[in-house]
Amino acid sequence: MNVNDFLTRTCLPIRLACVTIADWPITISLWYAYMEGKFFCATQKNAMILKYLSNNSKCGFEVAGDLPPYRGVRGWGRAKLNETRGSEILHILIKKYLKDEKSQLADFLLRKAENEVAIEIKPLSLFHYDYSNRMKGIKVNTDK
Repeated sequence: MNVNDFLTRTCLPIRLACVTIADWPITISLWYAYMEGKFFCATQKNAMILKYLSNNSKCGFEVAGDLPPYRGVRGWGRAKLNETRGSEILHILIKKYLKDEKSQLADFLLRKAENEVAIEIKPLSLFHYDYSNRMKGIKVNTDK
């Protein structure tokens, strides 16, 4: 599967890494849509991630599952905030992750749609990895 197919078909969150205002790294998981060669996320206007990205637009990211076989996409890029597309992106994300807008969670999110801000991440580096072949036959203990 190529990178574009993986990112458009996968229904996992993106792990977005950025630097806090106190100059410490942090990673935040967000729903994303991959369109136009960019990642799009949405979050509320008061979310700290918006302050961090406003202060420093450099970010790292990874889209990958937690269980074997390990495969995913990671890289880095620059984030841009867009207050006018927040609600539009939220609707796209709800359709992708929840499949429709008729659930309790969708209703909860849509009640605050006018306060959403879109995060647009333009990748400057993308790396796709897939360890499926190398992990064939390996049983990984997922018990806690």
